[in-house]
Amino acid sequence: MRLFDARFIVRKKGPGMKWIVRGVIALLLLAVVLVGAVWLIPTERIARLATDRIEAATGRALTIEGSVSATLWPRLGVRAEGITLANADWSVAGPMLVAEAFEIGMSPGILLGGDVRIDSLTVDGARLVLERRANGSGNWIFDTGPDDTAPDDEGTAGPGTGSDASMTDLAVDDAVLMDSEIVWIDHATDRRIELRDVNLQTAFAGIDAPVELSGSAALGEHPVRLDARLEASASLLDGAPAAVTVSLDTEAMALDFDGRLGIDPVSLEGVATVASSDGFAPLEALGVAPPALPPGLGAAQVDVAASVTLTPQGTLHLRDIAAAFDGNRITGDLDLDPTGERPRLVGALAADALTFPRPDGSGGAGNNAGGGREGWSADPIDVSGLFALDAELTVDTGAIAYGDVGIDALTAALTLENGRAVLRLDPLRAYGGAVTGRVVVNGRGGLSSRAVLDVTGLELQSLLTDLAGQDRLSATGAASIDLLGSGESLRALMAGLEGEVSLRLGPGTFAGLDIAGMVRTRDLGYRGEGQQTVFEALSASFDVAQGVARGDDLTIEAPYLTATGAGAIDLGRRSLDYQLIPTLRPDGDGDGLTVPLLIDGPWDDPRVRPDLEYVARQQLDVDGVQDRAEDRVREKLAEELEVAPERLDSREAIEDAIRERVGDRLRGLLGDR
Repeated sequence: MRLFDARFIVRKKGPGMKWIVRGVIALLLLAVVLVGAVWLIPTERIARLATDRIEAATGRALTIEGSVSATLWPRLGVRAEGITLANADWSVAGPMLVAEAFEIGMSPGILLGGDVRIDSLTVDGARLVLERRANGSGNWIFDTGPDDTAPDDEGTAGPGTGSDASMTDLAVDDAVLMDSEIVWIDHATDRRIELRDVNLQTAFAGIDAPVELSGSAALGEHPVRLDARLEASASLLDGAPAAVTVSLDTEAMALDFDGRLGIDPVSLEGVATVASSDGFAPLEALGVAPPALPPGLGAAQVDVAASVTLTPQGTLHLRDIAAAFDGNRITGDLDLDPTGERPRLVGALAADALTFPRPDGSGGAGNNAGGGREGWSADPIDVSGLFALDAELTVDTGAIAYGDVGIDALTAALTLENGRAVLRLDPLRAYGGAVTGRVVVNGRGGLSSRAVLDVTGLELQSLLTDLAGQDRLSATGAASIDLLGSGESLRALMAGLEGEVSLRLGPGTFAGLDIAGMVRTRDLGYRGEGQQTVFEALSASFDVAQGVARGDDLTIEAPYLTATGAGAIDLGRRSLDYQLIPTLRPDGDGDGLTVPLLIDGPWDDPRVRPDLEYVARQQLDVDGVQDRAEDRVREKLAEELEVAPERLDSREAIEDAIRERVGDRLRGLLGDR
């Protein structure tokens, strides 16, 4: 059995089969022509054409050191290896561009003798150097005129700078930069930035046509994604701003800009948005220290939108700011001038409400940062931030919460100049009251601070609970404060305070001591259920020296008693040593009995006790002992208490003896007579 009968095929062949055979033959002939044509593509002509055009467009020498070969697949064109584009004559950084391979794809019309049209351009393994001189001119400004040899100390390039007529017909449908490196060198700031693993794609239809760019790179350890559109490069190369949109993203940071851009000098005008959840860590790879953002001000998340103007002079202007820092929303306007000895910031900010957690994450009072039982913090206070810039800022906010400490509203003005900050409160409203005045923090020659404040209507129980963790005093208070301190830590500041303080308290209570209960029960040791003393008014003034406030004019008016007081409050050690001398009036009028009290110990847990020695001395006088000389008092006490005088060698010893022998007598004095 035959598997193939040639006669049958020939015999059955009709007109359609003739065209099929002819078509196959034609395709074979075309394939032969194409294969042969690859060897006929004028590669040297194409390479020379590309070299001439690039040199004409840039004014820089282009050399091809490797082989030049024709390609058929995946596109018709020429591949050259070992490409070098010279840098500006003033640069010492080597060639502006070095590439391992440079491939040009062309339209097939070249095979039929047509014009050469570049469809694609692929650069592989390149190193591109973008460099700016100290005078501001850059190596991307191409000079095609006769003044290319202008000396370095002259300004930017002359009349030949910018878009030359030879560039108007330069167009590429698809340009790709693969596995490359871009280096930025700024001699004005001594900054060097390197982008690795650069992969970019763009199309260039002409110098007056829009340019779109997209790609990725590695900035230090941070992968970066870029998408940009430039409306026309002609005006940009001529030094005029051009419309541009840019979107730049890393793993945790995003920057978007829509506006106008100028590059010589750099200028911006448009709307920008910035977001970061890593504290702007990629800035470190740009040679810029990331800001140390505290919790509540961007440590976890930053989102900012604003109208931005960066002038050719380098000043930055932000308008219609809408910012969110860890959920805190702030609006306002800012102007930054970095051209002086220090950057200068001027502006106004506002917020409806702000919340700041304590640095240790706790919300309550009494931790080491604020003092508590362990005292004021001894950690050094870093004042270097006071010298980072000068500033004039106004702030207008609603409620501010810092842990458990709260402010109802704040209107303030901050002035910062050469390390000296002045905060004017006008006013600060908190705890039902208002605070006006100023606080000065001066970092010049070491840290010092001064507070000159007037306080009215303050609810002291809530304030002291939040600040110091104690709630013994409940009253509405007013105060005048003028204090100056210096030291390198909060502990040193408090221990070195100097100045004056006066207090005026309205109706209130003091917990832990029930003087009225003592009168009612006739028991000096009474600690009733209320355990509080009610008063109608309290006033006192103090002179403060070396962190200790001393005063002797305390007066208290209360039911059943009036009182005076004197002693010391150690602000540095957070302790009390105070004597309160109330006069008890069981009937509410007439003569009373003075029963002094000693208040001492740490102010978050003071000890309150009757001054029995004082009472005993008073009673001895009532019994006819008029001589108050110390030796006579001790002898009389020893006689009354039936102990040796030598035993009464201290206040504690006298108190112990009195407790043993005089308790019943004192209770009798407080009872019915």
